Amino acid sequence: MGSGARAFDPGLVLVGLITLLFVALGVPVVVQEVQGTDVAFGPPWLWPIVYAGFIAAYLATSALTESSRRRALLAWFIAQALAAIASVLLIHTGMGFVKIVLIFSAALSVYVIPRSGTALVILANTAAVVVSTPGVAEKGVNAAFYIVVQAVTALTVSTWISQERSQRQLAEAHVQLAAASALLDQSARAEERLRISRDLHDVAGHRLTALALELEIASHQADGDAAEHVRRARSIAKDLLAEVRDSVSQLRDERGSLRDALEHVITDISRPAVELSVDPGISADAGVRTAMVRAAQEALTNTIRHAHGATTLRITVRRDPESDALVLSASDDGAAGRDVTPGNGLRGLRERAEHLGGSAEFTRGPDGGFVVRMAVPAR
Repeated sequence: MGSGARAFDPGLVLVGLITLLFVALGVPVVVQEVQGTDVAFGPPWLWPIVYAGFIAAYLATSALTESSRRRALLAWFIAQALAAIASVLLIHTGMGFVKIVLIFSAALSVYVIPRSGTALVILANTAAVVVSTPGVAEKGVNAAFYIVVQAVTALTVSTWISQERSQRQLAEAHVQLAAASALLDQSARAEERLRISRDLHDVAGHRLTALALELEIASHQADGDAAEHVRRARSIAKDLLAEVRDSVSQLRDERGSLRDALEHVITDISRPAVELSVDPGISADAGVRTAMVRAAQEALTNTIRHAHGATTLRITVRRDPESDALVLSASDDGAAGRDVTPGNGLRGLRERAEHLGGSAEFTRGPDGGFVVRMAVPAR
């Protein structure tokens, strides 16, 4: 289930396009500095270094926004300061277009500081624009323009973040509902099989037993050809009774499809793309099946909620030939923290596995993603 191709990451593409825009904005200034035209205050190397530092800090902020808010905040402060300095250094030149970077720094602030802080950033950026703009009339026009553009951009980004958060919450709720639905569906089937087995045992089984006893008695009282037919009927009744008992046993012992239950959980999940692999011939009783479904649910929920940049989640279920245990492993391609601290969901998962005589482990994978591994006895 799921595609083997890496999912499209619009956020990463957007950051790349913005970075290209920053580079394009800085090229004319650098070219003129190289040609000997004094377009910025200070030595020729000062503005390119300040601007390059701004781009590096911007990229660092984008990369750290979800994985480390404290480091992202520090990187953003550096980017904001360098953007303002780069704009002020170009005062009294025709390079005012570089001030566009202030708009992006205000938009990025929505990710790392409260909205009230973003408002202050917009005012500070506007002040930098006013300082770096010659002429009183031009100062007023630029100030009004940059306030409006920054406010609209920040509001757009804030709305985007809210929508993304809502989509994540909706995806988490969908996973939880799908897992509950899968378990309820298999529980309902198990209850129905149990009811049918009881009916077969209590009705057909008892009546076939009575019929076999009646035919046993009749076989001792019949003579000739009639006795032969009675014995055949008694043999058929006994065979039928044995088949009914076998059917009752199979209905009671029949195990639900683990793969069907897991596929039910990951249905309609577009991001991350889920790749499911279950070894053929694997079956599980209700307790093990429930534990595996809950493990897949928790892994998928964690990936949606916490796996920064994850586009793919791989879930595999196999039978360990040495311990004869069923092993579920779920790993994403995101960026997990170095210190893995299980929350309530993961602790509950470990308790469920230990209750079945198994174990659950949560680690950081070799590629930086988060790994959930549960092993329980195959019963």
